Amino acid sequence: MDVSPMQARLKGFFPDLMGLKLVSLEPDLVVAEITVRDDLCTVPGIMHGGAVMAFADTLGAVGTSIHLKPGHGTTTLESKTNFFSAGVAGTTLRAECRPLHIGGRTMVWQTDVLSAEGKLVAKVTQTQMVLEPRKSAQEQLSGLFEGKGVEERKALLATLERAGAEMYEWFAAQATDPAEKERLLEGARREIANAELLEG
Repeated sequence: MDVSPMQARLKGFFPDLMGLKLVSLEPDLVVAEITVRDDLCTVPGIMHGGAVMAFADTLGAVGTSIHLKPGHGTTTLESKTNFFSAGVAGTTLRAECRPLHIGGRTMVWQTDVLSAEGKLVAKVTQTQMVLEPRKSAQEQLSGLFEGKGVEERKALLATLERAGAEMYEWFAAQATDPAEKERLLEGARREIANAELLEG
């Protein structure tokens, strides 16, 4: 797969700030490199462990993203890192990230971070949560009624109508203009009438 679109998605964000460069991108292997700069170090000459973890975390998220359905997103749910050696300033680290589990709700990835000589610097195992697309307010409300029978739907709608009446009454209590207050109270009465109709 062409890495350019994914690299462009990282531009302007933390991975780009770190200098992460994608090398290859496939459903079962994500490879990237990063040069250890002084400002990524925790002590002179040694890469900060958090920077190593962020490097690997990005690859797990990238790998997950190419398996997602349209509109879905991802976030890291859990991450475990074992460190084996240092990332030395001035060298380029290579990370190879492979899936251990590709699921509909979670995906698990394992990343080997390697020195320029191929020595294991760290092994990171992370779980990515799959995030469903955000629903509009209308879709969320419609979802409340899914799978319910007629009587359940009527009872739920009556509850919502009564909640709406309470909101109208609250707005009316805040209103300073008498005409506006009366219009809002009339709205509350309509909501209550609708609830009674459904409950009758």
